[in-house]
Amino acid sequence: MACVLNCPPDRVWNEVQTSALLLEVCRPLIRFAPLDPPQFPNTWIEGGTIRCRSFLFGFIPLGTRTLFAERIDQAAHEIQSRERDPLIRRWDHLIRVRPADGGRTRYSDEIVIEAGMLTPLVWSFAQWFYRHRQRRWHRVAQRLAR
Repeated sequence: MACVLNCPPDRVWNEVQTSALLLEVCRPLIRFAPLDPPQFPNTWIEGGTIRCRSFLFGFIPLGTRTLFAERIDQAAHEIQSRERDPLIRRWDHLIRVRPADGGRTRYSDEIVIEAGMLTPLVWSFAQWFYRHRQRRWHRVAQRLAR
C-alpha cells in the first residue's frame, strides 16, 4: 500500500523514525502502551525490541505485542520491523520512503501476516488499518511541509 505525500522525503524520513509518529498515525484505531522498556524511544533503534500492550479503538485489549526494529537503513530510507502478539505470530512491516515528482514523497507500507486460521480476518483489518495510517500521514505531511 502506498501514497504520495506533499512533503519533502527528508522530512518524511526523519519523522517516520520517531515513536511519536507511530502513535499519531495509529490513533484512534490502535493505541499502544509500552511495557518493556516502560517508554517508547524518541527514535527507533535498529535491533531494538519493545513490548507493549495494544488496544483496539484505544480501549479493547488485544494483548501484548512485541515490536522488533530489525533494520533501519539510512541510505535506502527503509525500516523493517518484525512484530507479533498472541493472535498474530508474524506481522512483518517494511516502510519505504522515496522521492516523488515535485519534491513530494512516495511512502509505502508492505506487510506480511501469518495468523493461522485468523489470517484472512487479520489481513482485512490490516488493509483498513494501513489505509487509515496513510490518511493520517497526509495530515502529518501538511504539518511538516509548513
